[in-house]
Amino acid sequence: MTEQSTAPGWHDVNDTLVALATGDLRRDGEVQPCMAAFAGDELLFFAFLRSFAKGAYADPIIELLALAAPLAADRVAISMGARAWSLDDPIPPVLPDAGDLRQRVLVITAVDAATGDGRSTGTVIPFSCDGGAVRWSPPAVDGEHHEGWICGALEVLISERHRMTAGVSEIRRQAERCERLGHELHLGAAAADRLGLPAPYR
Repeated sequence: MTEQSTAPGWHDVNDTLVALATGDLRRDGEVQPCMAAFAGDELLFFAFLRSFAKGAYADPIIELLALAAPLAADRVAISMGARAWSLDDPIPPVLPDAGDLRQRVLVITAVDAATGDGRSTGTVIPFSCDGGAVRWSPPAVDGEHHEGWICGALEVLISERHRMTAGVSEIRRQAERCERLGHELHLGAAAADRLGLPAPYR
């Protein structure tokens, strides 16, 4: 993402998020949540979310959506690590001695109002991680409509984006605020030029 010629496009955003998650898993065995925002085919930013308490992802996501909206994002995707289990299991298989036996998955939630209807879709990709070896399985869920808070937040962003405008100086302040809060922000070249910031911006 450091060169404009290699900037990922929306058509391969899932592959890019999987590749970024693979790097995370090889480094420390965990997936760092990531958001990608586009205006049509133009990359606005990739951002690794700041740290947050378990389940307390709302504020970090809102902080980045507050940057995506005035940049006129009409395509947004978020990837997060999670655990999955069968509905046939009476309780989730988390045992004191054996640990968490639920399947590890990468969940990618996306909304596309550039060519789609603006409804969120989801992809759930199982994986295993043994040391530095990461193995991905075919998606268990691929492209189906999703529900939940993250899906709803993305749909609100897309449906209300025309009302969430701001001047360049205000958008730049939000980008800088996201950095101060701990997000790792990588602006696309056009967005960086518009805001007068380096690309990728750190």
